[in-house]
Amino acid sequence: MLVKEIMTSPVITVRTDTPAPEVARLMQERDIGAVVVVDEGGRLCGIITESDFTGIGRCVPFSLDLAPIVFGARAATLGELERIYAMARKLRAKDVMSEKVETLQESDEVGSAVHRMLNHSLKHLPVMRDGTPVGMVARHDLLKLLAKELSR
Repeated sequence: MLVKEIMTSPVITVRTDTPAPEVARLMQERDIGAVVVVDEGGRLCGIITESDFTGIGRCVPFSLDLAPIVFGARAATLGELERIYAMARKLRAKDVMSEKVETLQESDEVGSAVHRMLNHSLKHLPVMRDGTPVGMVARHDLLKLLAKELSR
């Protein structure tokens, strides 16, 4: 089976200059775990996943490096929280995205997607056609395929 048979298409994209809060809102509204970041020509620049908003080293509210300030080790003052949120509002997609992106081609076998996800601990893989993102394969897509195959 080919990747193009299970991918979600069209892929949801944002531009590099899209405000990070807008990206987060889009992901929440669309109930998706990742968006592809593209330049003005539609070429892949990076990917933003839920982990990019919560991972270590990310300076957005509730990232693991700020969580102790907000929730734990010490209570954050109102001023500190306001500073954190003001900083986050200034971030753009290019500031939050992961630039190193594993991708698939539409013609790749589904097994290739499974292999890459497992070997690189990934949950989302953009699908490319002629250098342009056209779809996304998520672990959820593989789970749907597995459920379908097992119900035969």
